[in-house]
Amino acid sequence: MRHPIGIHKLALAAFIVSSALVIIAGTVWGVRLLMLRNQTATQSTNLANYPIGGFPMTGNLAPDFRLIDQFGHPFTLSSLHGHEVVLAFIDARCKTLCPLTAQIMYYARAQLGAPAASQVDLVAVNANPTATSVAMVQAWSIAHGMLHQWLFLTGTAHQLQSVYHLYNVYVQVSSNELVEHDPILFIIDAQGHERLYFETLDSNSQSDLKNQEIGLEAGMRQWLPQPQ
Repeated sequence: MRHPIGIHKLALAAFIVSSALVIIAGTVWGVRLLMLRNQTATQSTNLANYPIGGFPMTGNLAPDFRLIDQFGHPFTLSSLHGHEVVLAFIDARCKTLCPLTAQIMYYARAQLGAPAASQVDLVAVNANPTATSVAMVQAWSIAHGMLHQWLFLTGTAHQLQSVYHLYNVYVQVSSNELVEHDPILFIIDAQGHERLYFETLDSNSQSDLKNQEIGLEAGMRQWLPQPQ
């Protein structure tokens, strides 16, 4: 039979070891937390670490298509060769996420300055196949200050669905005509090649919007047409 004092000593030793393990574990997690915070702080000042800085694409030719702009004029994507294109998908009835995308596009191009900005065309394809009239895309453009800042394209539901398919953009319309779609945009270089794609964050935070503008601006600068 083991002496009671020995049992107490063993219990005390076990308690000390357990306490030490808890302290060590706590210290390790504390260090990891500090490293994560430092990493986050570094990322906030390093654009290259942001996915909103753009995801590289294969460089394939962007699929061409034919639609109608907000003024009722026919349009083909290939007509913009020689200019860089920022191509977005915008719901002509959206009042939440799509206006953020338009804002990011507008301010990112503005930050390029006049000479460079003139080499970048902003284009939006209507991501709502149930609201396809020219009047709808024109009214949306006016409401968000984009009437003369971009081309907002529309067409028949079939034509729009064809463009969604060409660019692998998810668009789903519910039974009550609510639209869910990828909040995505592409940078296409002056030779018509797909270079980067971006996704708009579902956030009204000014810091989030500013970071996305910075990311898109950097992408635009990277693929500006080179002087001949």
